[in-house]
Amino acid sequence: MSLLPAFLAFTFITAFTPGPNNILALSTGVRRGFRGALPVVFGICAGFLSVMFLCGLLVFSLSSLSATFMTAMKYAGCLYILWLAWHIAVSKDDGTENARPGADFMTGFILQFVNVKIMIYGMTAYSGFIFPWNHSLVSLLVGMGVLTFIGAAGVVAWALAGAVLQRFFRDHATLMNAVMALLLLACLIPMLG
Repeated sequence: MSLLPAFLAFTFITAFTPGPNNILALSTGVRRGFRGALPVVFGICAGFLSVMFLCGLLVFSLSSLSATFMTAMKYAGCLYILWLAWHIAVSKDDGTENARPGADFMTGFILQFVNVKIMIYGMTAYSGFIFPWNHSLVSLLVGMGVLTFIGAAGVVAWALAGAVLQRFFRDHATLMNAVMALLLLACLIPMLG
């Protein structure tokens, strides 16, 4: 049980700090409000759950991932984050939902499979906190649920923040789009470092 406080600190800090998921949720919350952000939030959560399961299986069955796989995922993730940043930076709010990029289930879902931050989060949580305590299929499934729940809480908090600050963001749309795009680009620094 001594791992529990460290595990909770790690998961909450990781879940609530800026990253591709949280920036996308914030941006979507600003553009569409909380209710309109729900499709992307659900996509993030569904993809997150899938990736946590895959991370758990990999850590459960392998001692470490191959460097080639991690390198490929890192660069795929960087390209997707660049694409998201570009679309956020150049987006215009013309009052229609279709003109607002990044606000759908599939965008949130696909982001999880190239989001190196959550892959490392999952691998670290399983290898450093969950499996040393209990190396079983049950701990994999419980860990998957707990990691997804905490990750979803962070995404929902960021989407709510976007919705609450919607008027401010809309009044300063060009500046805020640039800031959010730069925050997404800043997510690339630790990925490439």
